[in-house]
Amino acid sequence: MSLLEEVQEEVKWDMTPMIDTVFLMIIFFVCIDFKVLESKLQAYLPKESGTRAAIAEPREQLPVRIYVESPGVPEYQSGTAAGLVQEGTKRPNRFVLKDHRVRWEVGPKPLYSVQELTAELKRIALDPSSQVPDQGTGGRKLLGCVIEAHPGTYYDDVAKTADACNEAGFREISFGSGLGGK
Repeated sequence: MSLLEEVQEEVKWDMTPMIDTVFLMIIFFVCIDFKVLESKLQAYLPKESGTRAAIAEPREQLPVRIYVESPGVPEYQSGTAAGLVQEGTKRPNRFVLKDHRVRWEVGPKPLYSVQELTAELKRIALDPSSQVPDQGTGGRKLLGCVIEAHPGTYYDDVAKTADACNEAGFREISFGSGLGGK
C-alpha cells in the first residue's frame, strides 16, 4: 500500500451532521407551511350581536324602582366589629342592617314591603293589558321589567326585588345601571 492510498483511506467524511441538518430543515419548512395553511382556514366564530346598523325597536318595560328611605345602621355579632376579618375565611365580618327601610315604586305606586311588591307585581302580571307582542312567536307575552336601584341600595334589596319579579311571573328581568347602587 502506498502512502497516497493510506491517506485516502484515512479521510472519511462523516455524513451524520449533514443528514441531521437536512432533516431539521425539512421539519422546519413543513411546520412553516402548516402555519401558513392554518392561517388560511376559515374560523366559525360567534357573531357580535350588540352593534347593528339598524335602529333597535323600543321595548315596553315595567319599571321597578328601589329607593332607600332609611340607610340603617350595621349591627355586628357580639365580639366582632367593622373593619375586622374572620379568621378562617379572611372575609369581612357579617352584619345586619337595623332600621334599613326601602320603598319600591311600580309605576307611580309606592310599596313598603316585599310582600306588597310581590302582590302588586302579580296583579300586573295577570292584567291582560300587560301582554305585549312577542317578536319570536308572533303571539303575546308578559312585558319585561327593569329594576332600577337608586343610591344607597344594597345588593340584598336588588336580589329581593328580582325574586319578587320572578315569583310574579316576569321572565325578562333587566337591571337599570348608573343609578348608584352599592
